[in-house]
Amino acid sequence: MIQKINTPVSVMMDFNCRQNKVKPIQIQWNNRDFKVEKIGMHYQFYKGKKLFHIFSVTSNGMFFKLKLNTDSLFWNLEEVTDELG
Repeated sequence: MIQKINTPVSVMMDFNCRQNKVKPIQIQWNNRDFKVEKIGMHYQFYKGKKLFHIFSVTSNGMFFKLKLNTDSLFWNLEEVTDELG
């Protein structure tokens, strides 16, 4: 079951200049660390002049939908589910 969360989280990122890619590698939420195992979807959109990136990732059988505000560089956890599929 997907739960809407919409809460700030800490995210570790990997910035690879050779591949010209950025990707989340770890999420800290509810005093727990979740290592990102797989990135599913990544897209971006504008809300007014602000650019947001959305990442769908998995960790330990859980699904996370993350939103990065490129104006403030803060992350929000938008959705989470504890079962994949």
